[in-house]
Amino acid sequence: MALLPLLINLLSNRRKPPYARLQAITNPERFVWRILPHAARTFALSISCLPRRMRLSLAVAYLYCRMLDTYEDLLPNARDKERALRDFVERFARDDGPGPAPTLDPDLSADPRERTHLLLVNRAHLVDRVFARLDPRQRQAIRRLVRRMGEGMVWSSRLFAEQSGVLRSPGQLSRYCWHVLGTSVLFAEEIQRLDQGLPVEVPAARLRACASVGEVVQLANITRDLEKDCARGVYYHPDLPGANGVQRDQRIRLVRRQLVLRALRLSAAIRPFVEAIPLPRISLARGGAVIMVLATHAYYRRACGQAGLPPFDGTPLPTRVGAILTWVKCVFSRRATSLYLLDLERQVQTAFAHCQPPSSQRFVYEDDGFDIAHTLASG
Repeated sequence: MALLPLLINLLSNRRKPPYARLQAITNPERFVWRILPHAARTFALSISCLPRRMRLSLAVAYLYCRMLDTYEDLLPNARDKERALRDFVERFARDDGPGPAPTLDPDLSADPRERTHLLLVNRAHLVDRVFARLDPRQRQAIRRLVRRMGEGMVWSSRLFAEQSGVLRSPGQLSRYCWHVLGTSVLFAEEIQRLDQGLPVEVPAARLRACASVGEVVQLANITRDLEKDCARGVYYHPDLPGANGVQRDQRIRLVRRQLVLRALRLSAAIRPFVEAIPLPRISLARGGAVIMVLATHAYYRRACGQAGLPPFDGTPLPTRVGAILTWVKCVFSRRATSLYLLDLERQVQTAFAHCQPPSSQRFVYEDDGFDIAHTLASG
């Protein structure tokens, strides 16, 4: 079982999920590992590279996050979204384990990936059975994650409804990214601290680092799906609504450009964040973190071309064998990890400098309007 999650991840066809085979699985842990590559884009491979004592808790946590995201994405109106999100969060308040999850109509979407997400929601009881076998401290961390994310998505759902589907400011975008993915980064930090016998409380500076890293990763998801989200009336920038045809395509291209540049700027937080993860000298978790960074970096190299930005300079992306060798080096060496991340950081900084975005582009530069440390402190 030690290598099975990694092999499943490497061999999975994410473009064509095996819906019928996933639907036929009855073994809870097998279901978790088989559906994870189709529920996660950035995190699945990183999770499978973690130590066995940690990876199952992160897999379960991510699948719960995907369930929350599915309610938020696919339910047609704000009232239904909020009811489902609150019911999902509250089911973890029971002392005897989670209650039944709200089910969804399998016909809500014909998209193969989204149909797989619907299957996951409707088979939450299998994930719950794996959750019940986890260490009690890990279960408590997952409960915190589900509550933070669920309550955040209720906030997001209300905001989108009040503002006709539009995020109007960089602060609203940052807070949305925190609820969707920054909370997952904080959860991973908490699990790592528990594993190393450290207090689970995270200081304010580290919370802000979690938020920045989470925003970089979530902006990859946002910029990848701008066309699809615009088609369903969700706009992550105030310039997106109100256009059709060629004008709509031009606006999407310009917004993608701004949001990619924002991610490149914020990615300066990644190297110091990874270097400060509490890890032993030899660490599979460090290797998993580097794989996540590498996948995110690879996406933004491609996204720059899609957005009409200059290509990255520097070392080309590694082959699959090269990525494995990099992972091995980073597992065994803090210094190798720092040097590799420093090289990626320089590539990103150079790419951003070549673009020279004007200072008037708020969605590239503005960080006011949301401070996660203040938000959590104020309850």
